Amino acid sequence: MEYVCRVGTPTGEVVEQTFTANDEAALRDDLEQKGYYLFSVRRGMGLKDLGLRRPRIHPDLLLLWGQETAALLKAGLPLLQSLDILLERQRDEAFRRSLTAIREKVKSGVALSEAFRAEGALYPPMLSASIAAGERSGSLEGMLRRFVQYMRLNQSLKKKAVAASVYPLMLAATMVALISILMVKVIPQFQEFYSGLNVQLPLMTRVLMAISDFVRDNLLWFVLAIAGAWIGLITWLRREGSGIVLDRALLRIPYVGGLMRMYATSQLARTLSALLTGGLPLVNAMDVAAASVGNRAMAEAVSSATHHIREGKSLTTALEATGMVDHLALEMVKVGEQTGALGDMLTAVADFYDEELENRMAKAIALVEPIMLVLMAVVVAGMLLAFYLPLFEAISAVERQV
Repeated sequence: MEYVCRVGTPTGEVVEQTFTANDEAALRDDLEQKGYYLFSVRRGMGLKDLGLRRPRIHPDLLLLWGQETAALLKAGLPLLQSLDILLERQRDEAFRRSLTAIREKVKSGVALSEAFRAEGALYPPMLSASIAAGERSGSLEGMLRRFVQYMRLNQSLKKKAVAASVYPLMLAATMVALISILMVKVIPQFQEFYSGLNVQLPLMTRVLMAISDFVRDNLLWFVLAIAGAWIGLITWLRREGSGIVLDRALLRIPYVGGLMRMYATSQLARTLSALLTGGLPLVNAMDVAAASVGNRAMAEAVSSATHHIREGKSLTTALEATGMVDHLALEMVKVGEQTGALGDMLTAVADFYDEELENRMAKAIALVEPIMLVLMAVVVAGMLLAFYLPLFEAISAVERQV
């Protein structure tokens, strides 16, 4: 929970800052330990409180932090001194507060991986697992660089997906806006104009007029219905298990579900590869990989299949038991296990699915864009024709009379 507090700092300044804590009592204890004097506190209200977004440190900040930390460690600086340097330069308020808490835990003897894990949902599980693998192997700098590479590849794929979907979404929004303007503003003006003419309107024109009247008469109810549906969806998504149901349904959508499965498989393979290469045991790597997969249905399937690994079975058997991984990926993982190059083969699986996903998205966008343009042209032109046609007929009738 977020609290907006008016506090006195150890340097004597009085400032208003936002802090995160489980409850107000924990907040007061935390501020007292840090040397702050609390004047007032009130509960912060933001998108997080409405369940519209989860608190997370932005991936770009994590990328920069990982790169700089690895560089400082490579230069021979102690971990605590490296954290102090990075903390001084940090400008993001939420990240700065979190790094301050992490630094205090490390100073008191807590491992860096445990300090990050204690921050909960602020950081991806992959970060604390990578740091733990680095601490275990004595190569924290190397694991941080692997984490940075992992994040960079994931972010690159996400940005490509967003960039590819921007134009179709803009076309859809434009079409909806045009139809709305025609229904609410343009059509009523034509109705007033034709009401003064003694002409028989075509069926298509009469139908559009009836739809326009219905929309305008019930516009408030439409808005309330949309708002109610949105609130109901958010409330349902906040219930335990609802996200899994939603993601499972999304996987069943033709073509789109296949793309989502490819992306989830790529995430799973790349996470496992990075953690196994860093020396993390397969069981622990599976747990972290399950938490790192964006699709919650697949994450649940992977997590429930971890017991196969604990029973001594192969990774191929565990992934096959999920029912979520394609046969091609299973065969590649099986070859990696048999040849002793599982980490490299998992990376190959992730690279293959990334490339395949990018190609399929490009083909889909290339097909969707002209279809949407033609659809928008047909709809708008059809509506305009329905209202100009009676006018043309009236003009022709007048000319014949003359």
